[in-house]
Amino acid sequence: MARSLFGTFLRPLALLAALALAAPACGPEEDELSSSELDSTEGIATLEIHPLDLWAQTLPADVRELTVKVDGKKVATGSGDVLRVPLKKAGSVHVSLRADDHEDLEVELTFDGTAGDRGVAVTRDGDQALAGVSLGHARSAAGKPVHRLYLGLRHRWFSAEGRPARRGNRVDFLMSGEEAYAAVHAELTQAQRQVLVSTWWWESDFEVVRPEATHASLSPSQRRANTILGVLEASPAEKRVLVGQLWGQDGVLSGLTIDGDLEEHADRTDDAFELMGQANPIEGRYRFEIPAFRFADRARAHVEGADRDTFDDEPSIPSTVAPRDVDMTQWPVEIELQHASWHQKFMVVDHEVAFVGGMNLRTVDWDTSAHAVFDARRMAFDATAEERAAVAAKESLPDNGPRKDFMTRIEGPAAEDVADVFARRWAHGRETGGDHAATTTELPAATEVAPRDGGIQVQVTATMPSPIGENAILESWLNAIGQAQDFILIEDQYFRAPILNDALVARMNAVPELKLVVVTKPINEWTDPGCRWTYESAQLFSQSFPDRFQLLSLKAFDTQVVTGFDETDAHFVDIDVHSKLFVVDDRFLSVGSCNKNNRGLLYEGELNLAVLDEAFVTAARRRVLAAMLPPGAPIADDADAWFSDLAAAASANDAVLARWEEEGLDLDLDGAALPPGFTPAGRVFTMPFGSVDDCLLESVGMDMTSGL
Repeated sequence: MARSLFGTFLRPLALLAALALAAPACGPEEDELSSSELDSTEGIATLEIHPLDLWAQTLPADVRELTVKVDGKKVATGSGDVLRVPLKKAGSVHVSLRADDHEDLEVELTFDGTAGDRGVAVTRDGDQALAGVSLGHARSAAGKPVHRLYLGLRHRWFSAEGRPARRGNRVDFLMSGEEAYAAVHAELTQAQRQVLVSTWWWESDFEVVRPEATHASLSPSQRRANTILGVLEASPAEKRVLVGQLWGQDGVLSGLTIDGDLEEHADRTDDAFELMGQANPIEGRYRFEIPAFRFADRARAHVEGADRDTFDDEPSIPSTVAPRDVDMTQWPVEIELQHASWHQKFMVVDHEVAFVGGMNLRTVDWDTSAHAVFDARRMAFDATAEERAAVAAKESLPDNGPRKDFMTRIEGPAAEDVADVFARRWAHGRETGGDHAATTTELPAATEVAPRDGGIQVQVTATMPSPIGENAILESWLNAIGQAQDFILIEDQYFRAPILNDALVARMNAVPELKLVVVTKPINEWTDPGCRWTYESAQLFSQSFPDRFQLLSLKAFDTQVVTGFDETDAHFVDIDVHSKLFVVDDRFLSVGSCNKNNRGLLYEGELNLAVLDEAFVTAARRRVLAAMLPPGAPIADDADAWFSDLAAAASANDAVLARWEEEGLDLDLDGAALPPGFTPAGRVFTMPFGSVDDCLLESVGMDMTSGL
């Protein structure tokens, strides 16, 4: 009985204690405004807080952290796109906004306690110089003041100057001409409304698809149906094509990059097929500087209702890219000409899908991922059946050698940004009298493209010469270099961008574990005007970071039995690395038409896609390495491991090449198989480089090295 009475006495005490402990959770914290205070409509004024990025896009609630304090008391921010805070008395407001991969932002405001139009003010300081902080003022329907604070976080990777980094895009990374143009063909044959095409070089008989099983047996008329012109002619969609011109608008070489079959469509007005040739007029010397911008202008343009606000004065946001003097006159002879071009290669199909890459609509820009030495599908369009058969039998080499390049397929909002690049060039060409502009029509207005479920964030980046003016590729690359921790992987036609070298050296000095791998193609010391800057760059990194830098090239290998001599000849064929790839830390990837040279970053018309997504970039980097390393080799994700794997594979293949060269690249095998040690594994080799003194065209300036 005593035990029962004791338990009866304790149970109410325990219950009271539990209620006492739980009580604070039922009401506001001591430093948090209650819901009744926050929801009250009796304030003198209302403060609206818009959490945005620097392109004035709403930051989704699941990626941002917004903290607001009124006179030291926290405000519950919720998950909406806009936070509305009633202001009841004079005091202060502190706002903190954070998001992954963005720079943090802290803002202090003061409220004067009145119903004046500008009763709220921002306390500005140097920490906000690169962020967006705009304060607008309006009146509600009831006549009360509404003060709108627009906050724009600066992204650490993407370009602040460029188009918005759009969310909700599906992206495919396409590894070869065969893979890329198969995807292009699939979209073009389904196009209904509009096809936009930009290329630096056009050949009407470029075969978009070349089926391995049937290509050799196709008749010329059957192959013609698979050409870019044949596919477009068969499409009911409206077609518009931009082709770059060389050495000035309608100059002596303007017809080199186009052919008569396409130009026939330019002269017709009844076929929904328009063409414009366009040259890049940049020449001489000029001051390069990315202009500053006002965040309020972006808010007005992209946030609903902001165009009706009266904004406070605010400082412009400067670029983080340093200005520089550009010299395009450093030739070895006294001659001035317009040597810049529009180098962009892209397509947009029905606004929903875009392709951005480095491949032209040109015969040499098609190859398979095998990059075989002998491939009859790399023959010229008019090659005979006998000539194709000879290549297939390894009796002769094809017309075009192996070539490596990349393309991306984009589905989602970023596709419309690609269309915008075309629209700006098209409008400019019509205004300035581009070739065939007189028979072109105005491009219809842009179409809003919906985000795709499960899509990723990407940014369409460009180099656009004046008067359009854009240098987002350069800014995004410098941003990415500044974030690098583990590795930077470059696969490119060129490695001659002095404008990047200082940033690369500074980052490698700051991060002792950072590794740089560059895959490019050999230099012709007699004819390549970029020889000097390639060798200077290679020497800089090999001497400064001998254990953390690799310069590599790619070769295809096969043997050929010479009939009648019982001799086996070796073919080590340089793969024409036409790629324009930039990967950082399995987080960031940029691919498109822009080479690693100054001209592509400063004034050449270029277009790239920048991707920030770990899963996508890791998968792409694995595929890139698998195309270099021995077949079947495991592809490591640890940068130290695959850096070593590349070095070992290149060293082993260098030794194989040396053995063949000792034999004069032929062996008398009398039909026997190759002996051990005479077959390379994979395609990666060390790329040798010489001294600047070995380059014939040493005097060609850093800003005008070859970009074609």
